[in-house]
Amino acid sequence: MDNLVKIGLEKILSFAEREGYKGYDPYDGLLSPFSKINIPLYRLFFQQLVKRIDERFRKILLIPRGHNPKGLALFLWTYSLLGDEERAKKVWEILKNYAIKTKGGMAFGYNFPWQSSVFYVPLGTPNVIATSFTVFALNCARSVFGWKVNLEEFLPFYERTLNLFRDENGYLWMSYTPFDRLRIFNSSVLGALAYLLCGGKKEIAIEIGKTLVNYQREDGSWIYGLDRITMNYVDNIHTAYNLWGLLGIKNVLGEDKFEMSIRKGYQFYVENLFDKGSFLPISRLGKRKFDTHDIAASIVTFKIFGDYKSAEVLEVWAVKNLVGKDGEVFNGKWDKRVFMRWSVGWLALSLAFKPHFPFT
Repeated sequence: MDNLVKIGLEKILSFAEREGYKGYDPYDGLLSPFSKINIPLYRLFFQQLVKRIDERFRKILLIPRGHNPKGLALFLWTYSLLGDEERAKKVWEILKNYAIKTKGGMAFGYNFPWQSSVFYVPLGTPNVIATSFTVFALNCARSVFGWKVNLEEFLPFYERTLNLFRDENGYLWMSYTPFDRLRIFNSSVLGALAYLLCGGKKEIAIEIGKTLVNYQREDGSWIYGLDRITMNYVDNIHTAYNLWGLLGIKNVLGEDKFEMSIRKGYQFYVENLFDKGSFLPISRLGKRKFDTHDIAASIVTFKIFGDYKSAEVLEVWAVKNLVGKDGEVFNGKWDKRVFMRWSVGWLALSLAFKPHFPFT
């Protein structure tokens, strides 16, 4: 690790520790008492408005700083990668307080309610992404520290709480929450990988992997999802997630049948989701803006695929342009908002990341 990057990472982690790993999140708007109007369109508008405003307005809107379980999982994963067991244990002690009991098992959700364009998700609802990132973090801690973690505790969530369903073409999907049957690629494949690591059925992971192979577009890309016109976009973060999930399943099971799909997807990712001049990521196809999460996901992806030179370029840029003097991580070079999960946790993980099981 470059010395500049190493120093930057320690500054970031010291900041997070001083803050008790609490902070704001881009999507925490519905924690405001001013959002409590039972009209989905109003909630969606309010949530999107808060996502775009300065931090000081969150205080005016009475939005509290809190622990985001996925953010805590990112820090747990980071400390595990660094071999820092003392701080990993501290984060796990906080994180497990947010566990949600589900039909005999355990899961995690976000620390806020949220409104999608399709349905409302109340506070305390478990979801596949927060749960799966916790599984990835604990799997790493188990490998590095020898923790006696029983990942089978998560199996009832994947098997009995979430919806496993087939679409009209017979392809298998895993839902984002217990409330939906939306066909979202990244959450389905990352959920399948986490389920596999918990001791789940290999056939399910393979079938969900085949779903991504089938719906991959000719140029190697995936849109976000299939059920709504609002899902018809290609972006950096979720393309990266799709590649992580497919590669993870391939490597855990030795499924070479995903190899061509992974190669096509990665080639599309590199050639289309980065600016040709600056080599900085593009948040969405056809746009030029990006945020810290895009940078972090790109660093992790390059490391997974062995392009350490590109990863290092982005790491150095990030430390120089996104990390403040006290270790706070800004949401962008010109966006000085600090989000504990979206910017701080993600950049910390990316700087600490090294290729490891289940991604290699």
